[in-house]
Amino acid sequence: MTAKEIDVYLKWASEPQRSTLEEVRRRILGLLPGCEQCISYGMPAFKVEGKVIAGFAACRTFNSYYPHSGAVLDRLATELVGYERTRGALHFPMEKPLSKKLLKQLVSAKLDLVEGDVALKSKSGSDDVWRFLGLAAPARRALVGAGILTVGDLRRVAPHDLAQLHGIGPKALETLKKCSSAK
Repeated sequence: MTAKEIDVYLKWASEPQRSTLEEVRRRILGLLPGCEQCISYGMPAFKVEGKVIAGFAACRTFNSYYPHSGAVLDRLATELVGYERTRGALHFPMEKPLSKKLLKQLVSAKLDLVEGDVALKSKSGSDDVWRFLGLAAPARRALVGAGILTVGDLRRVAPHDLAQLHGIGPKALETLKKCSSAK
């Protein structure tokens, strides 16, 4: 899909939401020159080398920013105080775009994760412990992305914090609970 389709998406939004999202788009394009603009999961998105780095959506009473990874929002929890969010979306007012500084932090955190995923795929052994335990790839990536590489690392993380990692589902949580309690 092309940037023209993002233009069509934005035409459907009413003011002040449209202007706010257009500004967010300009700011993201400033941070990701040469990125591919597209529609992903029905919303405007921005890809670098085939990976979605950022996206946004017009919602009924607010706007949302999507880093396409819950780990990004977890990493920036301190910077996001005052914003409502879900595991995978950051909500912001219809009439106020996200600041340039915050967008830069969000985009940088996602780029770091993408580089980490590439490194994970190129480094054999970085997730061997989790693979041996039978964890699926999303859970393994979440753990490695959070710097949890060993059972010792796992024991230093509260179960609640593990549950907040994007990619850690109930099955993985149960496996990790058994692993961390075993001596």
